[in-house]
Amino acid sequence: MSGIFIKQEWHDTTGRICGKCKSPVWRSGGSEESFQCLNCGKVLKKFETEDQDPSYRPRITVARRAGGITINTALEFLLDDNENPIVFESQSDAEKLLLDAGYESEDLGHMYFIEVDNEPKT
Repeated sequence: MSGIFIKQEWHDTTGRICGKCKSPVWRSGGSEESFQCLNCGKVLKKFETEDQDPSYRPRITVARRAGGITINTALEFLLDDNENPIVFESQSDAEKLLLDAGYESEDLGHMYFIEVDNEPKT
């Protein structure tokens, strides 16, 4: 799953951007035709959005439900040696690390690939 948490609610990636500010948009109110831009805050109809550039690769972090138990609401993040969430340059980088570490492809379907801001790492 690829997307973002907003106010503790999961929103799948839509592949669309705001027609005004060009930031990614998320479905609003569960409608297929209504979107919200997190950057400018506007609620948009589909015709006010554009297809996202297919080469767009957001930086992400990886989480799963605590203990791998799907009914848990708490998340466990993939951490570095300093116990900070690891930020990957793309979802494919994260998937490669997980597969190389022994996870199966079907395991990835239970992971949350969460977009983080696209500011460069310092």
